[in-house]
Amino acid sequence: MKRFPSAGLIPSGLPKNALQAFVNRIARIEQREQPESFSHIHPHAHATARLARLFAEHCGCGGKSGHPRLEEVESGAWAHDIGKYYIDPCVLLKPGKLDEDEEAVMRLHPRFGAIIISRLPGMTSTIREIVLHHHEHWDGSGYPDGLKGQDIPLVARIISVVDVYTALRSRRSYKPTRTKAEAIRTLSMMAGRELDPNLVEDFLWMIGD
Repeated sequence: MKRFPSAGLIPSGLPKNALQAFVNRIARIEQREQPESFSHIHPHAHATARLARLFAEHCGCGGKSGHPRLEEVESGAWAHDIGKYYIDPCVLLKPGKLDEDEEAVMRLHPRFGAIIISRLPGMTSTIREIVLHHHEHWDGSGYPDGLKGQDIPLVARIISVVDVYTALRSRRSYKPTRTKAEAIRTLSMMAGRELDPNLVEDFLWMIGD
C-alpha cells in the first residue's frame, strides 16, 4: 500500500467549496506523480458528480426540509473515490480479476476516503456518508459495514446507482466502455441485489432508453 502523497497537505481556512478544492489539489499531485491512477479516478469522479446532482434533484433532494442539499450530494460524489489514492496502482489498475488479498485492499478505500475528508473544516455527515457507504449493497453484501436496504443512507444509495452507470460507460484498464443499452441492462440486473430497485427504476426513467 502506498503512502498518501498529500498526507501533510490538509489545508485550513478553506472556502465553502473546500472539498472540491482539496480533491482538485490532490488530483494535480496525482496527475504528476501517478498519472495512471489520476486517469482512473479523477474523470470518473467528475462525471459521477455532475450526474449525481441531476439524479438527486430528480429524487427530490435539495428543496425539502430534512433532505440533503444538492451541493452536498455533488461534493460527496466528487470525492467518493478519493480513498483510492491510497491504493497501490498495481491493485487499482490491475487488468483482470483481483485475488482475495487485492480485493481486501481495494475494499479499504471508502474508509480511507472518510478519514481524509473528515479532517476538512466544514465537512458534513451527508458527504461523509457518501464517501464511506457508496459500496454498500441493497442485499447486505457490500462494504465496508455490510449495511442492508434502507439502513444504507439514501445519499449513498443514490451515488451507488450513478457510480455504477458512469463506471460502465467509461473505459477502464480491466474493461472496455459499455454502450448505454448495455449499462441499462446491467443496472436492471443489479436492482434488488447491489442497488436499490426503486432508485434504479427512477434513474433509468430519468436517462431514458
